[in-house]
Amino acid sequence: MRALLLFLSLLLPISALAFPELTRYGYNSCTACHVSPSGGGLLTSYGRSLSSEILSTWGTEKDAGLFWRAVDRETIEKYLLVGGDIRGVQVHHENINAKDGRFIYMQSDVELGFNQERWGGAIAIGEVQNNVWKPFARSYYAFWRPRDELTVRAGRFLPSYGLRLPDHIAFTRSFLGFGLDGIRDGAEAQWTGETWTLNLTEAKQFGASSPEAATSAQAQFFFSDRFKVGGNIWSGRSDSMNRFLSGIWGILGFTKNLYLLSEIDRQIKSGNGTNVRSVVTFNRLGYTILKGLDVFFQNEILHADLSVESSNTDRNGLGLQFYPLPHFGFSGIWTKQKSTAPGSLEEDYAWLLMHYYF
Repeated sequence: MRALLLFLSLLLPISALAFPELTRYGYNSCTACHVSPSGGGLLTSYGRSLSSEILSTWGTEKDAGLFWRAVDRETIEKYLLVGGDIRGVQVHHENINAKDGRFIYMQSDVELGFNQERWGGAIAIGEVQNNVWKPFARSYYAFWRPRDELTVRAGRFLPSYGLRLPDHIAFTRSFLGFGLDGIRDGAEAQWTGETWTLNLTEAKQFGASSPEAATSAQAQFFFSDRFKVGGNIWSGRSDSMNRFLSGIWGILGFTKNLYLLSEIDRQIKSGNGTNVRSVVTFNRLGYTILKGLDVFFQNEILHADLSVESSNTDRNGLGLQFYPLPHFGFSGIWTKQKSTAPGSLEEDYAWLLMHYYF
């Protein structure tokens, strides 16, 4: 049961879903669909229209409007962008000694923002703690565009690093610190061109006993209308430890139906006389059976300490994503997890995420 509770704690969300695999449809810039320069969170009017045009099996552009036709989107969004998310997950865990399952009410929030030619911003309000909703502003930011290619942002947000995955329990997210505790206070500058995107961020943890301050840089290159590759570096500093990350990643749209998301990162943590080197990898090979329905194979490998062979863990599994109508989404995966630690068991983990966004 302890293993299940730990696994569940990593499932708690920090931001609305992002869809990096949309690169295969020729979308280079995240700002085409999202208010945030680095993607995820509050949708633009164009992003809402794509939820019916590309993501959903059925439904029209009108169905993708605010509150699913209940509000005239064009009237509201002249002045204010409104969105939000409600998410829950059913989780299953088993090994030869135990079998556990549980439903978790994960998220319920409202996001408000504006996105003018030179100015914009957003705030997300709402957090679920022990099935109780609290009016807590978990993220907020404002940005300025002095020119079309350059955006400067400050506030509390998720720094740009690696693939912007909604799967926060992936080793490349949770182990590296971009999962549950990923949102930070910070400032960033981002240059977005036709083929290149460059991002420089200075950020600091909040609410931690020994908060990490970090400087990070990311470069992305988009080519052949369906491919994007990128690289990251991250230099973190705290009272107890220094941390250096480096990694490369790719979103490869072999066709509009077949795609690969891949990332590999190396981490070095030093302090108190220790020096620990780690490597994590993530790979997802997906195929769109029909519009709104994807199946995928996923592989993850964690080498928590390269000097200790028993610190290795790998996961392999099959999953699906299904978006039947605008505003509704379902995703799930069944994985086999193996560890080289002495006495460890082969374990099955499965979860089904149910998502309503407006």
